[in-house]
Amino acid sequence: MRHFYYLCFLLLGFLSLPVRAGGDNRAPEQYTKEYIMKDYMKDPVRTLQLLDKAEVNSAMPLNIVDELRSAVYRNMYRNKSALHYARRAYVSDSLSHDNPSHLLRMTVSMAELFSLLSEYKESMRYAVQGVELARELKDIQSECKLLFCMGENKRRLSFKEEGYLFFDQAIDLLDNSKNEDYETMLSYFYGVKMGYLIADKRSNEALEIGLQREKLLDRMSEQSKIRADLLDLQFAYVYSKLAYLFHLMGDQKRAAVYYKKYQSTNAASTPDGKFDATPYLLLLGKYQAVLDNCRDFKEVMRQQDTLNSQYLSILNLEIQANVKLENYKTVINLQRDITAIKDSIYQREKQNAALELDALYELNEKEARISEQAFQLKIRTITLICILSGALLALFFLWRLWHQNCVIRNKNKALVKRINEQFSMQEEMDRSQLGVEKDLSFPEKVEDESGDNEEQDKQMNKMIFEKLDYIIKRDKMYLSPDLSREELTRIVRMNNTRFAKMIKENTDTNLNGYINNLRLNYAIHLMKEQPDYTLRAIAESSGINSMPTFHQLFKGRTGMTPSEFKNAQKDMDS
Repeated sequence: MRHFYYLCFLLLGFLSLPVRAGGDNRAPEQYTKEYIMKDYMKDPVRTLQLLDKAEVNSAMPLNIVDELRSAVYRNMYRNKSALHYARRAYVSDSLSHDNPSHLLRMTVSMAELFSLLSEYKESMRYAVQGVELARELKDIQSECKLLFCMGENKRRLSFKEEGYLFFDQAIDLLDNSKNEDYETMLSYFYGVKMGYLIADKRSNEALEIGLQREKLLDRMSEQSKIRADLLDLQFAYVYSKLAYLFHLMGDQKRAAVYYKKYQSTNAASTPDGKFDATPYLLLLGKYQAVLDNCRDFKEVMRQQDTLNSQYLSILNLEIQANVKLENYKTVINLQRDITAIKDSIYQREKQNAALELDALYELNEKEARISEQAFQLKIRTITLICILSGALLALFFLWRLWHQNCVIRNKNKALVKRINEQFSMQEEMDRSQLGVEKDLSFPEKVEDESGDNEEQDKQMNKMIFEKLDYIIKRDKMYLSPDLSREELTRIVRMNNTRFAKMIKENTDTNLNGYINNLRLNYAIHLMKEQPDYTLRAIAESSGINSMPTFHQLFKGRTGMTPSEFKNAQKDMDS
């Protein structure tokens, strides 16, 4: 308990520290928004580290730091983390009321992120608020973003025509402004609407808007202020979709021309860019290429902290390709995955509705408590005591967990040391055994035991087993997962009954136990000699194809799991 008291005193001392005064808040060059965000797409981890330092040094306002964090996480497809920091910045702006433009930016982020997380009701609520604020501030870009977000929400809620009306409002507003600064956003809106038109099988409209976007991109490419990598991404998308549409409408020649243009872009070699071309490849009957592109993009999507409709579109394309390849078992599994994801989204929407009612109830309770200042003071005091008690309790449990982990690690080290000693002795015995040449001939046929001379039979069994054991270890036959009893009985020319008795007499176990013991010895050898190997690679190299079986056998033999053994071995080596 002495350690626990130390932790308590440390916590109380930490809570009693005064807040550091402002000091010199001048931001050095590396803590400016432009410097931090210039490489956030290529190196998001470094960008997040810079933002952490900027917050610690108070080099930037906290709401700006949270806005930039949200942007980085969103680019990493970690939308829940992005929403967390966007909400923090939004709440800060809402309380301060000193920067309406930044509040509008965060409102746009909240609407878009809630939409990406399939929480459409919340997204619409923030979008409606944002449109009103954007019109007050005469911010056309923000208004268009929110209108387009509302259109996407309507479409995902199956109100497709209403969705297209919102899309057209946003596009017309940008197009009529005749402002070159809005062309990047206009191109993006063209691309998204084109994708939706394709999904709704409105090919003529999709082709028309695709050709409009191509002209817009050609015009944008003449402007030096447009980043070349962003233009390349947009060209790749529009070329791949135009190839698909022309092929769909029977103009294979123009389709091939646009596909060649798509292949000339840098984005065509990225997972996102490859996925753009999958509908066209599906029409061409290149089903394996479709599956390869989907697999690469799924690896990117799996880095997300949530699953949404974009992931469902990948699964649907995989289903179409697998149906053509007659992989019906895979199709069934993919359909089950889609059903499970849709059920998850539905349950999340129900939970959000319940949370909204709970939030309204808490708001009413808060208003009632305003008139009861004395009671409010008491509640605050109790809350502070509870938080402090909870923190102390958490520290106690953390200490207990740390102590328990230390005990387990020490026990594992002792086990590993004992196992290594036994293993070294066994290796030495095996080397000495294999270093002696033996007569490896077996009797033409080993007769069944007569029972008249049991001691002679045992001696015969021992002699035959030693030769067989020598061959198995020398040739490492145990590493083959297909090693069978029949193969070994053929070597020793013995029937199954006597073979089983011979193994039992000389190993105190059955054939599976004997072979698995050799495999585990080899697995321990690999863990020591090849510490960088994965557990699956070690298991398969040792002749055990099933990971559950490997874990069960290893724990039964050593008293710890393979990962525990491997970590303990690393601790001993370091």
